[in-house]
Amino acid sequence: MRRMIRAGLAVLACVALASGAAADKPPVPVPAPVPAPQAPPPGQPRAGGTPKAPRDALVAAADEIARQVSAIRGLSIKSPIARGVLSRDEIGAKLKERIAKEYTPAEVKAESRVLKRLGLLPADSDYEKLILGLLMEQVAGFYDPFSAKLYIADWLPLEMQRPALAHEIEHALQDQHFDLKRFAQPLKDDGDRQLAHASLVEGDGTAVMLEFQAQSMGLPIDQLPEMVATIGKQMLQGGMGTTPLFDKAPAFLKETLIFPYLGGLTFIESLRRQSPWSRINDVFKDPPESTEQILHPEKYLSHEKPIKVTAGPLPSLGARKELRRDVIGELEWKILFASQLDDTLSERAAAGWGGDRLVAYADPAHPDAPPAIVTRSVWDSETDAKEAESAATKLIARLVPTPDKKAESNFTSDAAGDEWFVERHGDELIILFGVPASTHETVAAEVWKNWKVAR
Repeated sequence: MRRMIRAGLAVLACVALASGAAADKPPVPVPAPVPAPQAPPPGQPRAGGTPKAPRDALVAAADEIARQVSAIRGLSIKSPIARGVLSRDEIGAKLKERIAKEYTPAEVKAESRVLKRLGLLPADSDYEKLILGLLMEQVAGFYDPFSAKLYIADWLPLEMQRPALAHEIEHALQDQHFDLKRFAQPLKDDGDRQLAHASLVEGDGTAVMLEFQAQSMGLPIDQLPEMVATIGKQMLQGGMGTTPLFDKAPAFLKETLIFPYLGGLTFIESLRRQSPWSRINDVFKDPPESTEQILHPEKYLSHEKPIKVTAGPLPSLGARKELRRDVIGELEWKILFASQLDDTLSERAAAGWGGDRLVAYADPAHPDAPPAIVTRSVWDSETDAKEAESAATKLIARLVPTPDKKAESNFTSDAAGDEWFVERHGDELIILFGVPASTHETVAAEVWKNWKVAR
């Protein structure tokens, strides 16, 4: 379901580069960073009356930028790129259409219920509205691999669109060479792997976009990779952070929205420091399988694959039915821990991740009640599992405050009587979020017995 956040392939409207250089080279004076220019909300005039570009000028610019992107990236234009110029409302309709094709309303609601149970979304939030609002706020056109067409925004001046067009045209070239549909199809039971695939696609597009912008500013080519890696985070966060919906969005949505661009950029640049662009072509043939590999490129290079955890039956949950299953992954364990704990502790606790499985179960008799969530995870060592256990114990104590208890415990119950529980065996961990009253011990025993770990 996290794929929804990237369904529109939203990108920044414009980019400016900050000064910087490799340590053994003299600094190059370039403009100071500025926030990415943003289009006004629908119905509001442009600042200073800035005119939007004529449609024929946008189409002609796309052809020119495609030639530049092809030269930068080393990917030939195998066939003309189909393109169209759309209004904000038309692009919004295209984004909604993409989401509707990939996810049913029931799947959107199920994801929302899981995130709210984990404390990652406010209980009264409208998940789909949040996502669509964020996409529409950030979008400056997008490439759709299913129609093989580039959609260009008609409400922005051309100079604001050039970097975004470079990014989306790179997606068109990816599609012609690597079949982007392979990476765009939703992996509904492994969101972590899909986020890793999105990070490859968007990281590549972002790196090309930044090199395109740097070349247009006349920066020395030999300094680009180092400079891009250094300033990418500042530019991406600066651009998105100036927009009101993004600024107010829950941390989970902000981090999973920006990760494919920022985390993907860092991953791409780490592989490119000593290699040509053709090295990234090889990665598309053997893509990363987890956010762990994106966060730690050395684990991708050493082929450290995630450990598969397969869910089995849990008879003690009675009539409850499976609502959703997923893989959380290192990134979202970090985000989950950081929702209640400090960033340093959360990052350290998540860093030893090896694999996991989450399954949410709903009570058919109470369709709007929070689901029971069961997770089993594997960590790189017993020490790593102990760190995750400690963080998880603190997490449930914050999610379910119990003023009558003086110390944090691996077990608590909420006002409805649902039970929250953490248990570790060696390098493995079970966390139960809100299972029915008087079931936590039997549910945990069934998970240890019936769920399988493929080491």
